[in-house]
Amino acid sequence: MQVLVWEDRFSVGIRQFDQHHKILFEMINSLIFAQEDNSDPDVIKNTMEQLRSYTLFHFVAEEAMMKHFGFEGLDEHISEHEVLLSHVIEYQERIAKNDGVTIDEVLNFLAGWLLDHTLGMDQLYGPFLQHRID
Repeated sequence: MQVLVWEDRFSVGIRQFDQHHKILFEMINSLIFAQEDNSDPDVIKNTMEQLRSYTLFHFVAEEAMMKHFGFEGLDEHISEHEVLLSHVIEYQERIAKNDGVTIDEVLNFLAGWLLDHTLGMDQLYGPFLQHRID
């Protein structure tokens, strides 16, 4: 899998959240590198846990700001966040049990979700919040 490269088109125009997204890109890239290097399974497990923790941190911050400013799409956004977190937890459990999940499967899901979400749902709150924060 190719590493994720940040491009301006991913920007939501909120510096804090763009930085969060860049870190998420880097964390997924860490998983890609771990896979390419045939790293110890514990490295994969630890990286997945860090990714889950940071994702949760990011979602809480994003949702709090949307709620504070009354963003109408908040409920739908929260639903998408919950879907991702449930998948990440499921993948973590399957990896821990050595339940036939491949790192390719995990990476394809995570990278696809992050790119789609950042270019889709997140682009909806960007302009809304920019006008209220400035």
